[in-house]
Amino acid sequence: MGVSMMSRLKFAVAAGAASLAAAGPASAAEIFFDSFEAPDVADWAVFQVAGDGSDWTAEFGTGIEIQDESLGITDAYDGEQYVELDSDFARGGDAGASGTNSGMGALVPFVEGRTYDISFAYKPRTDVADDNIIQLYALAYDGADVDNAVQLFEVNETTSTLSDWMVYTVSYTALAGFNGIGFAADGIENSLGGFLDAVSVSEVPLPAALPLFLAGVAGFGFAGRKRKAAA
Repeated sequence: MGVSMMSRLKFAVAAGAASLAAAGPASAAEIFFDSFEAPDVADWAVFQVAGDGSDWTAEFGTGIEIQDESLGITDAYDGEQYVELDSDFARGGDAGASGTNSGMGALVPFVEGRTYDISFAYKPRTDVADDNIIQLYALAYDGADVDNAVQLFEVNETTSTLSDWMVYTVSYTALAGFNGIGFAADGIENSLGGFLDAVSVSEVPLPAALPLFLAGVAGFGFAGRKRKAAA
């Protein structure tokens, strides 16, 4: 097995609130989405900066490998392109990297204390155990360097256990200073790994009645203090 994003970058791990939720349709509160349709590739190539808005930066490994479904390996989950993070030294890959397992990060406008659903489509490439591991992180990130990270989720399947794309949704309550997300390959380093597509981040709205309830509780507390003072 390869070395994780956390140990590669010597991240200090903070305690974060995260849980796996059932996948569902994208919320109207979506604040980030990328299906890796850019840069456009004829079949596949490796990039250090990639994504529909050039949002993703390679943090370690050989880089972000974008494949087109015309390559014939698989259909994309969304659009025509998808990512493989057990990347390659060729076609734009970092020849000086210590291994092919790669990690990438993107800035996301998290607000401390608010809860978000982070969704992504995943599909294993091989039927070899521990070969298709993809990890999801929340990052304290300046767009180039990572100061801190929390691993939120890991998916590890084979083609015999998962034959098609699966969408995972992870609920994350933003920590102070955390302003990005990252994905990393952590399987066998052989340039064959799990596929990634359709990354989405949506803010989870408070239930409509909750602000009124909280206001009522606050008012009750204030009234109680007034009665105590008058006694």
